[in-house]
Amino acid sequence: MSGFKKATKKAVKLKLAITGPTGSGKTYSALSLAKGLGERVAVIDTENGSASLYSDRFGFDVMTIDAPFEDDKFIAGINEAISAGYDVLVIDSASHCWEGVLEFKAKMDARGGNSYTNWNQAGNKLKSIINAVLRSPIHVICCMRSKMDYVIEQNEKGKSTPRKVGLAPIMRDGIEYEFTTIFDLDMTHHAEASKDRTGMFDGKLEVITQEHGKRFLDWLDGAEAVDHVAEFNATRDLQDEKARFFQFMAELYDKDEAKRLIVNKAQELHAKSTVDSIEELDAIKAGIEEDSNE
Repeated sequence: MSGFKKATKKAVKLKLAITGPTGSGKTYSALSLAKGLGERVAVIDTENGSASLYSDRFGFDVMTIDAPFEDDKFIAGINEAISAGYDVLVIDSASHCWEGVLEFKAKMDARGGNSYTNWNQAGNKLKSIINAVLRSPIHVICCMRSKMDYVIEQNEKGKSTPRKVGLAPIMRDGIEYEFTTIFDLDMTHHAEASKDRTGMFDGKLEVITQEHGKRFLDWLDGAEAVDHVAEFNATRDLQDEKARFFQFMAELYDKDEAKRLIVNKAQELHAKSTVDSIEELDAIKAGIEEDSNE
């Protein structure tokens, strides 16, 4: 029996990137795009709560990640957004993933050892985050800071004035291969697609709005329906997830006496039942989180 099958255009979940220098409007553009892609939007915010400045214009939930920017923090946030059923996840800023990797590499080098081996270990941390993004069964938008430079131009009065421009994103070289579309923002908040697999935005300079998100959905419309959550869960190892689950309970247990009672109750429930699926484990964890927030 042949291992080949007819190629179809599945209803893929988009992986998009928005790059630009400070002040170009990456966060606002990402939120506009996200609201066009789905109703429920989650934001992983590494920028000192800057996304929340737009909470009066967009409805979204936020998770704040502070330094050190470790890979486990980003992966946990991505998995939580998936488990909670969000339509779109914005990571602002994904450049902090790379900064965390570079910091890890610097610490490894300080301890000595082979630099090539250290790079391999550091690179695997970024690879883990990228894999979590690419395999996620929801739309993901990654904001990335651009390196900045200034060019001298003549203004309308003929005088020479400096203008801030964005260069390459602060991220691993070659990251552009991972995304469906990459929008590069300038300081007037206009976006140009430096990469676009859809073909809809090539050669255009536009302000990103919710309509851009809807255009992406139209592009996907009519594709074969796919149970993305089931596909994602199939890639998760039950034993690994159980290990993370017990780590989660251990961290919760250390908080206070009330949390200990919740954890003890959950452990009794877990011991009495046969947890043989990712879905059951997610359900137990969701119940613990709900009780602990009351």
